[in-house]
Amino acid sequence: MSYVPATLRRVVTQRAGEQCEYCRFPQTASLFAFEMEHIIAEKHDGVTEAENLALSCPCCNRFKGTDLGSIDPETGQLTPFFNPRLQEWSEHFRLEGGVIVPRTPEGRVTAKILQFNLLERILEREQLISMGQ
Repeated sequence: MSYVPATLRRVVTQRAGEQCEYCRFPQTASLFAFEMEHIIAEKHDGVTEAENLALSCPCCNRFKGTDLGSIDPETGQLTPFFNPRLQEWSEHFRLEGGVIVPRTPEGRVTAKILQFNLLERILEREQLISMGQ
């Protein structure tokens, strides 16, 4: 894994509004530091630059790993993950209470592989919503 300079980390963090660019969990509510996630992993020739980095919570980053996509559970087609640099979150997902509901094939594979809707993650979101975050 490449070193990400502090100036680049600040750019990515500020651009993300200090929230995970995949599940939208706020960094301020996490006990763990958020990570610089390579959207296209280095092993797939992804580079360490702002346009290939996303701020990611530890859960999303671990579940995504170096994957680029998965099989859409509805169509059976190989589908790329949601790309926070090229796509708008609200076009691919919506929040219903604490559940992140996918709207598109990219949303479905991202929600499935990054396990957005594990019970503990839903409960965390519901708690944050009830606290006004």
